[in-house]
Amino acid sequence: MNITEDRMRIWVLKILLCLLFTLIVVFLIVQVSLSSRNEYKASASETIEAKGSGQIGEENSFKAALYKLAALDIKELSPAWELSVSGEVFMAAEGDFLYLTSTSGRVMAVKASEGSTQWSLDLGVWVSAPPTVQSGVVYVGATNHVLYALDAASGALLWHYTCQGEILAEPVVSGGSIFVCADNNSVYNLSHRLYALDARNGALKWTYDTDSWTPAPPAVTEHAVYLGGYHREVYALDKLTGRKLWSFTAPNIVLSSPQVVSGQIFFACVDGWVYALDAASGTQQWAIKLPGFVSLAPGDGSGNLYVCSSKDTLIALSPDNGDELWTFKDRSFLSCSPINESGHIFAFASDGKVFSLSVSSGEPERLFIAPHDFTNPPLVKSGCIYGSSSDGFVRAYPIP
Repeated sequence: MNITEDRMRIWVLKILLCLLFTLIVVFLIVQVSLSSRNEYKASASETIEAKGSGQIGEENSFKAALYKLAALDIKELSPAWELSVSGEVFMAAEGDFLYLTSTSGRVMAVKASEGSTQWSLDLGVWVSAPPTVQSGVVYVGATNHVLYALDAASGALLWHYTCQGEILAEPVVSGGSIFVCADNNSVYNLSHRLYALDARNGALKWTYDTDSWTPAPPAVTEHAVYLGGYHREVYALDKLTGRKLWSFTAPNIVLSSPQVVSGQIFFACVDGWVYALDAASGTQQWAIKLPGFVSLAPGDGSGNLYVCSSKDTLIALSPDNGDELWTFKDRSFLSCSPINESGHIFAFASDGKVFSLSVSSGEPERLFIAPHDFTNPPLVKSGCIYGSSSDGFVRAYPIP
């Protein structure tokens, strides 16, 4: 009798062990299936921050982040098409086409809706900036000192101009002229030079020499051209003649392009100082110190001034007085989009996250998750996000 009871106990124990093992396997399968979504939720709950009206403790901040996360509309992005392009890729758009340049020297026109290649040209030189496209012409600057003007429909060379140094920033077209910065090769003892060329045929209009390496394009208005650089100075030049109108001594290097809005010029120094000057006279209007290594982000037409910080932060400032309107933080923050859609802008993270932020508050309201990373700030156009990834592909992600 005792032997029978022992066998029964062993049999029951085996059944219980099998049930326990089955439950463990099911639990692991569920966890694995949800791991990707949970990782993004954990990342967002740890890193999403918005400026509040008062100071709260760490516990309340964590709770607030969880509440914001719960309110987020999370969608996964799926590519409509993908295109293999060697090298680091930069993009511009006009009409129904994307125009791509890569550090391998490739220039391409791609149908934005389907990813088919209209034409492709190998310049055979390093191209380190996006092209500029206007009125059916693609302008590409390269490290071989040459500015190329290509027909946007066919890729045929319309004209070219050889500068005295490498062209490291995209050209700017305005009022029939094209403005391009050429930087001195260290082998040659030459100045850094800003060129104004006729956009129709490449004829030289004027040049302006500085001691300042200028890795970002100038800002151009109806009457003036503004540029900064490594020389810790911001210049205003007459658009027609290149004559210096005024200059302002900055406290540190100015890497990003200045911006001009409503009679004011804004620029950021790498040490965190952001300045507003009167565009006509160069008189300082206000200045504010922000944390980290900062640069100006593209404007979106909302009236806000956006600053990107190396502290993985996007900061919105009032252009009137420099007051901080709100901040957004993500540990892999890359850039923001100049597109303002229905009171929202997009903030991109290098790991493939795309946040839709309220322009008025900076609160994230939607989160899109791409299956691939972003190596450069994506381009947003006509309801699609176009991004390049480290695996060598350019992809089009329709926005849900």
